Amino acid sequence: MNFFESSNARLFVFFLLLAVFTCLPIWAVDYFINQDGSGHVYSASLMTELLKGNPAVSEIYTFNSISFPNSSGHWILIFLLLFFSPFTVTKIIVTFTYLGLVAAVGCLRLITVGREGVATSLLIGAAIGFNWLWLMGFYNFTIGVIGFTFTLGLFYRWRENMNLLRALLLAALLVLVYFSHIIGFGILAGSICLLSVFVPPSHWKKTLTWTALAFLPIVPLLIIYKLLSEAGGGFSPVWRNLSDPYSITSWITQLRSADLFVIISRKTFPFTNANSNIFAVFTPGLWLLGGVFCLATATWFSFRQQQRGFFKKYYAFAVLFGVCIFIAMFAPDDFQLTHGGVLRERFLLCGLIAFVPLFRTDNSVWLKRVAQFCLAVVIIFQTLALWEYSLHSNHLAKDLVAAQTAVEENKRLVSVSIIEDGLRYHSLPTGQMDNYLGIGKNVQVWDNYEIGHYLFPIVAKEISHRQFVLGYTGSNVFALNDKSVNFDEKLLKLESLLEANNHKIDTLLIWGKDARVETVLGRWFETEPYFQSGEVRLFRHR
Repeated sequence: MNFFESSNARLFVFFLLLAVFTCLPIWAVDYFINQDGSGHVYSASLMTELLKGNPAVSEIYTFNSISFPNSSGHWILIFLLLFFSPFTVTKIIVTFTYLGLVAAVGCLRLITVGREGVATSLLIGAAIGFNWLWLMGFYNFTIGVIGFTFTLGLFYRWRENMNLLRALLLAALLVLVYFSHIIGFGILAGSICLLSVFVPPSHWKKTLTWTALAFLPIVPLLIIYKLLSEAGGGFSPVWRNLSDPYSITSWITQLRSADLFVIISRKTFPFTNANSNIFAVFTPGLWLLGGVFCLATATWFSFRQQQRGFFKKYYAFAVLFGVCIFIAMFAPDDFQLTHGGVLRERFLLCGLIAFVPLFRTDNSVWLKRVAQFCLAVVIIFQTLALWEYSLHSNHLAKDLVAAQTAVEENKRLVSVSIIEDGLRYHSLPTGQMDNYLGIGKNVQVWDNYEIGHYLFPIVAKEISHRQFVLGYTGSNVFALNDKSVNFDEKLLKLESLLEANNHKIDTLLIWGKDARVETVLGRWFETEPYFQSGEVRLFRHR
């Protein structure tokens, strides 16, 4: 048989074509920068210096507990930094996390159902892979979701025939997902328990025993995590988009806010300056919903025409899908930001992944084609948006690179971003882009929020430094067209922080211009820059 006549080969070629089409914008430019990812790469470089015993770094920073989650992406970055420049490392990790999710979704379908529907599943993976969690650089969480997806498929296949070897492999995968992200681990743990319950009663004892043994290595890690999480204060639910639980309008806002597929404003179209509500018709979430609806409808027709026993094998996925979607729609957004945020969006992503083993289209070819068309619209639109964002971040990064030689050694640096249109992209690359200036140089960059947060593998040693970093990174980005944020209040907060902490800063980097912000900054920093390139200006402390 010719290689290209094989169904597996055709799927592989389809995946490769999909990969090239969707990831070309990342590699077609010199620099691709996302928001939080800049801080992650810098933190990985600091971790490398700590491992080397660099006294200048160990004086300020320290490793968090080795048992803490939210760290697998950082260790991957450390490895990549051994061979590639920080900017190339960013491209590699962004590509890996995107294509890894696409491949994991395809594997989930292949393992649980077979070859039927794998191509559609790859389209689903490519569509949901374009989410703003990924675009902003939530590497650890995305790696955790990849692990969740792959482990879910394997356990589904193994659950009725568990043994010692499979229990050990399951334990290893659970540990990997745990060290990637605690929420991804929590969803995976709940999913495995659910799949265990849905095995035939004759297999319960064997399945539950081996599965429980697989969880044993995680127990001490969870205990340590619980003790360490006390540093973030108490847990209390917060609904940030539900101003009035008795208002229909508030609930519409609540449901709408869970959409994690908005990487460019709903009111615009890639490569246009137009701003209109008419463009909401291209909203990826709507087309994705249309695709899922078509697949669900086709599945219902198949359910009516086939023996119901065939579908009993997949009831657990239906329950998992329903629970995740329910949480995404109605749960709180977080339990205080000191413990991390963006809870509902994470459940929505995992819920859509749980839908992948469920759909059946063998009796509704036209519904399958309509669903594939909807998914293709999402992929094409998001790829266009990614092209625009990629060119935008590349333009900004060139100004930053020009400033690298102007930033003096042994200086402490912060940035302030003044953005004319802060609503166009969900990721604001200038927010932490200055972190790249601290890689490979003895330059201490303060505005990296994770060194002030207990949730990451490296933190500032002193509590006062952590408090300064958390406060500063929450008040140093000004989107001039964002009416939802009180500009004066935010500027006052920045002024207060600098009043108490300006002695910790030697160099100030400013993106953009605004007289109100610069008047405040002028109290502690020179009014004339000692370096300027495009939108980047560098100022010395007075």
